[in-house]
Amino acid sequence: MFMQAMEQFLQSSFLLIFLSIVSVFLSQAPYLCLSFAGILLILFAVRSLSDGEKRGGLFCAAEAVAAAMFFLLSGTCPAYLILYEVRVFRWSVAQIFLPASVYGIVQMLRGQPLPQVLCGMIFLAAVSLLLSIVEKMIMGYIFARAQITYAVKTAAVNEMYERKLNQELILKSYLAEKNARLEERENISRNIHNSVGHSITAAIMTLDAADMLFDTMPEKAREKMNAANERIHASLESIRHAVRLLDHEGGMVGISDFFSALNTVTEHFAMDTTVKIRTDFPDADSSLSIPHEHSEFLTGAVQEILANGVRHGGADIFTISVAADSRHIRLSVLDNGRGSFSPQNAKEKIENGFGLKKLLSYAERCGGFASFENGNGFRSTITLPLPEEDQE
Repeated sequence: MFMQAMEQFLQSSFLLIFLSIVSVFLSQAPYLCLSFAGILLILFAVRSLSDGEKRGGLFCAAEAVAAAMFFLLSGTCPAYLILYEVRVFRWSVAQIFLPASVYGIVQMLRGQPLPQVLCGMIFLAAVSLLLSIVEKMIMGYIFARAQITYAVKTAAVNEMYERKLNQELILKSYLAEKNARLEERENISRNIHNSVGHSITAAIMTLDAADMLFDTMPEKAREKMNAANERIHASLESIRHAVRLLDHEGGMVGISDFFSALNTVTEHFAMDTTVKIRTDFPDADSSLSIPHEHSEFLTGAVQEILANGVRHGGADIFTISVAADSRHIRLSVLDNGRGSFSPQNAKEKIENGFGLKKLLSYAERCGGFASFENGNGFRSTITLPLPEEDQE
C-alpha cells in the first residue's frame, strides 16, 4: 500500500509540476499560481501518507479550493486537469469527466463561444481518460510486482523451512537407525554372553569329570582337560571380539583422540610417500566428542582423499583442516593436484568412483553433505552433524 501511495503522489506531483510550468508562461499571476501549486503539493503529500478512506470533508474541501484557485489564476485550459488529482469523487468515471465539466461551466459563465468550450471539454476529457489508463497500468504493474515479490519470498521461506525439516527428519532417521543398531548389538551381546556362559559351565563340569578320572584313567582325564581348555579359550575370544565391536561402534571419541588419529594417518601416509601434509586443527575442547563411526569414517576419508590426490591429480602438497562445534564437524582437504574433475563431469566421476561415492553416501545418510571442487587444486569438504544427545 505504501508503494501504491508513493506512485500516486509521484504521478500527482509530475502533473502538478507540468501544469505549473505551463502557468508560469501563460498566466497573468504566475507567482500566485506557484503558491497554490505548492499548497497542492503539500496536500498531495499528506494524502499519500494517510488512509484515503479516513480523509475528512475539510481536507477534501481544502484540496478543492486550492485546485480552484490554481486553475482560475492560471486561466489556461490544461490547468483544469489538476481536478483529476483532487479525487473529489470515489467513482472513477465521474473523476475522469470532472475537469471537463468544471471547465465547461466556468467558460459558459464567462460567455465563451460554445465551439471553443466544447473543444476544451473534449481535450480535457481525453487527457483525463489517458491519465486514468496510465494510472491503472501503473497500479496493475505495482500490484503484479508486489505479488511476484511476495511469491518469491514465500517460496524462499517455504524452501528454507522444507530444507530444515528434511535435515531434521534425516537426523532423526539416523538417530533411530543408530538406536536400532545399539539395541541389536545389545541383543547380540546378551546372546553371546548366554552362550559363553553355557560353554564355561560345560568346561567346569568337564574339568570336574577330569579330576575324578585323573587317578584311574589319566589319558581320558587329559582329553577332557584339553576339551575344557579349548572351550574356555574359544569363549574368551568370543567375549573379547564382542566387546571390541560393541565398545568401538557404540561409543564416543574425544576430539583430541580424533585429532591424534588423523595425525597418525597423515604421518604414516607422508612416510610412505614423498608428499607434504599441513594440518590445521583447532585447540581441542575436552568436552567435545564425536561418534566412533564418524571418527572411523573421517580418518578413512582422509586416507581415501590423500590416495586419490596422489594417484589421480599428481598432488604433492596437502592441507587438512578441521572445524568443530557442538552441532557439526567439518573436514576439508585441499591439494595442489591437476586432476580432470570439473562441474561438467562431477556426477559421472562420483558415480564411477567407489571412494567418492562412498564418502558422499555416508555423509548424506547421516544428514550431512560432501562437496568436491577442482579450482586452484582439488578441495574435498565433508560436514557431518553431531546429535545433541551425544554431547550431553
